[in-house]
Amino acid sequence: MKRMMSRFSPLFLVFATLAGCGKGAPEQSAGPKGELTVLVGAGIRPAMEPTKAEFEKTHHCTVRVDYAGSGTLLGQLQAGVEADLYLPGDIFYIHKAEKQDMVEGYETVAWFVPVIGVQKGNPKGIKGLADLARKDVSVGLGRAEACAIGNTSKEMLAARGLGDKVKSDFEAMTVNRLANQVKLKALDAAIIWDAVAAQYPQDIDVVPIKDAYFDAVALAIAVLKRSKNKDLAWEFAKFAAGDIGAKCFRKEHYEVPGKKLRVGCGASFRPPVEDLAKLFEKQTGCEVLRDYGGSGEVLLQIEESKEGDVYICHDPFEYQCEDKKISARWHTIAYVHPVLAVQKGNPKKVKGLKDLLRKDLKIGLSHRKYSTRGRILWTIFRQNGMAKEMEKRKFFEERTSTLVNQLKLGAVDVATLWDAPAKEMSEIDVIPIEKKYEVDAVTSPTSGRTYNLKHVKVAVVRLTFAKEPLLAAQFAKLCLSDAGRKILKKHCFMLPEKK
Repeated sequence: MKRMMSRFSPLFLVFATLAGCGKGAPEQSAGPKGELTVLVGAGIRPAMEPTKAEFEKTHHCTVRVDYAGSGTLLGQLQAGVEADLYLPGDIFYIHKAEKQDMVEGYETVAWFVPVIGVQKGNPKGIKGLADLARKDVSVGLGRAEACAIGNTSKEMLAARGLGDKVKSDFEAMTVNRLANQVKLKALDAAIIWDAVAAQYPQDIDVVPIKDAYFDAVALAIAVLKRSKNKDLAWEFAKFAAGDIGAKCFRKEHYEVPGKKLRVGCGASFRPPVEDLAKLFEKQTGCEVLRDYGGSGEVLLQIEESKEGDVYICHDPFEYQCEDKKISARWHTIAYVHPVLAVQKGNPKKVKGLKDLLRKDLKIGLSHRKYSTRGRILWTIFRQNGMAKEMEKRKFFEERTSTLVNQLKLGAVDVATLWDAPAKEMSEIDVIPIEKKYEVDAVTSPTSGRTYNLKHVKVAVVRLTFAKEPLLAAQFAKLCLSDAGRKILKKHCFMLPEKK
């Protein structure tokens, strides 16, 4: 037996050597991992084809792609079609699929920006969306229930008061069909995606839509719960959202912003902004870098550094941004009002504004010169004959964070704060200032401009020097959305009427 083993051991050594060093083993380990089926919106084909090819090459697998209108594809999923991933022309469809428990998770890969595609040379002289209502202009729109551009066009026209004025001469199931109709001169104009228009440089000119970044839509690729190869599906999703995927999408003129959004914010608004930032990070895959401080201090830092994408503040700082020409656009997202804040249980029995004249109370006030809240209060004091008495008594005049700390430590009995942040502090109670003391307008201590302050606006300012203007616009859009309003309401902010 020993002789037999000795006799064959060299042969075994040869096979062992071949198995360990030959090319056979690595080829087998790097062999096909399986097959994926991806349902993709028709307008994404130019970027998907090279992304798919790169993934197949590096992952040794087969990726089968079906292209159609985003709504049509969702209908197929609802009907039970087998697929591993879904990449529609708008994240709106991903959220619809989520509500039907179809989605395991998703990655954002790029963005579509709406434009007006017109015949080469723009013979009808179209300058904007309003021109699509002209009787001499034939217009193509996507079908809202079938494709992403149709849904976006419908919302965009309605928001600008053009929903009933722009009549479609041709309705398409896909954005590609719209572009082809303009190319063939069957239509004068169509609302299409920027990346789709870029595929027709010889046949189509682009008319930009004002503030189109606000109407941009995210392209997110979802891993479906029904996938039979989820590990590979997730690899593909992350690959498409990674560097190689971004390169493929950028090459075909899709918007692929950076991965960081910089937000400067007044400290009073920190709780809702934290929730908004986390939701934005989840939806977009980008990181929101937050910097908190006094609204005036944050603005000064932004102005001096010329850095930042978004600034969140209260009156009158959004107007100061306009004066300094650093506001691309601002949006009112909430209102705040000054209130009296007292220690929990209100041990000093403070009932209203005139109690600030009581000699047994230690008072903390917002600064009359550098604070909007302080300016409002001293305007009230002057209008109601209280200013002289207030000047005679002793009080602390501090910034918000100091007033809060003094109140919590018992250094003051009552302090003036904004209502929404104060209501969230469990250690204090809030006493509203009586309505008879409302101030309609005050003059800004810093700019000298007079503002209507019956409600003090909380604004999201999109900065002119933003490095990520698309993300800045989308963050503002989130703040104004139902999800954003729900967060603001949860944190006790009064909301403006929904437009």
